[in-house]
Amino acid sequence: MDISALRTATEQLASYLSEVTPGDLTSPTPCEEWDVRDLYHHLLDENLAFARALTGGPGAPDGAPDPASAPPAGDMAHHGFDHAYRRTARDMEDAFASTDDESQVREVPGVPGARSIDDLYGMQLCDTVIHTWDLARTLGFEWEVDPTVAALVLRRLELLPGSARGTGKAFGQVRHAVTPDRSTIERILILSGRTPDE
Repeated sequence: MDISALRTATEQLASYLSEVTPGDLTSPTPCEEWDVRDLYHHLLDENLAFARALTGGPGAPDGAPDPASAPPAGDMAHHGFDHAYRRTARDMEDAFASTDDESQVREVPGVPGARSIDDLYGMQLCDTVIHTWDLARTLGFEWEVDPTVAALVLRRLELLPGSARGTGKAFGQVRHAVTPDRSTIERILILSGRTPDE
């Protein structure tokens, strides 16, 4: 399976995480009720959950840290917050890359129902790109997306059913019109339930 788009997205997110300091952890993010610490743990959780589901492994692959017992913020920051993220992201990407049949179905904790591996790949790509914006917005970084990655994410979000939106769901409600004058980036943010910079 070609994972180049996902690798591009995770590397960009890792580059932002490398700039995070322990003092940033309590900063609120665009994700309702999540600060940077919550978002960071979510990213690790998701990478591990998808890797486990794809490989059938019972625990954290290749000795990756278990977010439920993550060390204190100071210890996590010793090598940079991107360190553990990159390890879990590589395990997740390797699990996707080793897939021969993308139509096979898997169940991932927290994801409703069994999904095809191709569908799960699209979900994780979207999640990674959108949470990169969440982090960049919180920390005041400029945010751009590789055009190829952006096109893939937009296509998936345009096909997202209404049942995936709302409180407690993967995406928020669309609160702005997706008009022809909107850029690809703005459309991604709107369709993910975010509010683009005006």
